[in-house]
Amino acid sequence: MSDKPWDKALRDATLASIVQEMSGNASVRYRIAKFRVGQLLYNPRTHEDGFITHVLADDGVITYEVWVPKEFNSWKAGHRKSSWLERLSKLSTNFGLGAPTKN
Repeated sequence: MSDKPWDKALRDATLASIVQEMSGNASVRYRIAKFRVGQLLYNPRTHEDGFITHVLADDGVITYEVWVPKEFNSWKAGHRKSSWLERLSKLSTNFGLGAPTKN
Protein backbone atom coordinates (compact mmCIF):
# COMPACT_ATOMS: atom_id res chain seq x y z
CA MET A 1 0.00 0.00 0.00
CA SER A 2 1.57 3.26 -1.06
CA ASP A 3 1.28 6.47 0.92
CA LYS A 4 -0.68 9.25 -0.66
CA PRO A 5 1.14 12.61 -0.71
CA TRP A 6 -1.42 14.22 1.61
CA ASP A 7 -1.05 11.33 4.13
CA LYS A 8 2.69 11.96 4.30
CA ALA A 9 2.18 15.71 4.57
CA LEU A 10 -0.29 15.23 7.44
CA ARG A 11 2.10 12.88 9.29
CA ASP A 12 5.00 15.31 8.79
CA ALA A 13 2.94 18.26 10.03
CA THR A 14 1.76 16.33 13.08
CA LEU A 15 5.29 15.25 13.97
CA ALA A 16 6.61 18.78 13.49
CA SER A 17 3.87 20.11 15.78
CA ILE A 18 4.72 17.58 18.51
CA VAL A 19 8.44 18.32 18.31
CA GLN A 20 7.78 22.07 18.44
CA GLU A 21 5.50 21.69 21.48
CA MET A 22 8.01 19.54 23.32
CA SER A 23 10.97 21.79 22.57
CA GLY A 24 9.02 24.90 23.54
CA ASN A 25 8.16 23.55 26.97
CA ALA A 26 11.13 21.74 28.48
CA SER A 27 9.29 21.14 31.76
CA VAL A 28 6.85 18.69 30.15
CA ARG A 29 7.81 15.15 31.03
CA TYR A 30 6.18 12.07 29.56
CA ARG A 31 6.31 8.67 31.24
CA ILE A 32 4.62 5.39 30.60
CA ALA A 33 3.36 3.51 33.63
CA LYS A 34 5.01 0.14 34.30
CA PHE A 35 1.81 -1.43 35.59
CA ARG A 36 -1.86 -1.26 34.59
CA VAL A 37 -5.32 -1.42 36.15
CA GLY A 38 -6.23 -4.99 37.14
CA GLN A 39 -2.76 -6.11 38.16
CA LEU A 40 -1.67 -7.09 41.66
CA LEU A 41 1.20 -5.08 43.11
CA TYR A 42 3.42 -5.68 46.11
CA ASN A 43 4.60 -2.85 48.34
CA PRO A 44 7.90 -3.91 49.99
CA ARG A 45 7.75 -1.00 52.42
CA THR A 46 4.39 -2.04 53.94
CA HIS A 47 4.59 -5.75 53.04
CA GLU A 48 1.14 -5.61 51.41
CA ASP A 49 -0.39 -6.76 48.17
CA GLY A 50 -2.87 -4.54 46.38
CA PHE A 51 -5.12 -4.53 43.32
CA ILE A 52 -4.61 -1.55 40.98
CA THR A 53 -7.83 0.41 40.39
CA HIS A 54 -6.41 3.68 38.96
CA VAL A 55 -3.14 4.88 37.46
CA LEU A 56 -2.33 8.53 38.15
CA ALA A 57 0.45 10.73 36.76
CA ASP A 58 1.47 14.12 38.11
CA ASP A 59 4.48 15.90 36.60
CA GLY A 60 6.08 12.61 35.58
CA VAL A 61 5.47 10.84 38.93
CA ILE A 62 3.34 7.71 38.55
CA THR A 63 1.09 6.74 41.46
CA TYR A 64 -1.26 3.78 41.70
CA GLU A 65 -4.52 3.75 43.63
CA VAL A 66 -4.82 0.23 44.98
CA TRP A 67 -7.32 -1.77 46.98
CA VAL A 68 -5.63 -3.54 49.88
CA PRO A 69 -7.51 -6.43 51.54
CA LYS A 70 -8.62 -5.72 55.13
CA GLU A 71 -7.77 -9.30 56.07
CA PHE A 72 -4.42 -10.77 55.12
CA ASN A 73 -4.62 -12.69 51.86
CA SER A 74 -8.43 -12.50 51.48
CA TRP A 75 -10.96 -10.11 49.92
CA LYS A 76 -13.87 -11.50 52.02
CA ALA A 77 -13.73 -8.76 54.69
CA GLY A 78 -13.52 -6.00 52.11
CA HIS A 79 -10.73 -3.60 51.23
CA ARG A 80 -9.29 -0.19 51.93
CA LYS A 81 -7.85 2.27 49.41
CA SER A 82 -4.21 3.24 49.35
CA SER A 83 -1.87 5.20 47.04
CA TRP A 84 1.47 3.68 46.11
CA LEU A 85 4.36 5.27 44.26
CA GLU A 86 5.54 3.36 41.21
CA ARG A 87 9.17 3.48 42.28
CA LEU A 88 8.28 1.65 45.52
CA SER A 89 6.07 -1.02 43.92
CA LYS A 90 6.64 -4.27 42.09
CA LEU A 91 4.44 -6.97 40.64
CA SER A 92 2.96 -9.29 43.23
CA THR A 93 3.69 -12.99 43.20
CA ASN A 94 0.70 -13.70 45.46
CA PHE A 95 -1.33 -15.57 42.85
CA GLY A 96 -3.59 -17.04 45.56
CA LEU A 97 -5.02 -13.60 46.43
CA GLY A 98 -6.32 -12.99 42.93
CA ALA A 99 -8.63 -10.13 42.00
CA PRO A 100 -11.40 -8.88 44.28
CA THR A 101 -14.93 -9.80 43.31
CA LYS A 102 -17.41 -7.07 42.38
CA ASN A 103 -20.20 -6.65 44.90
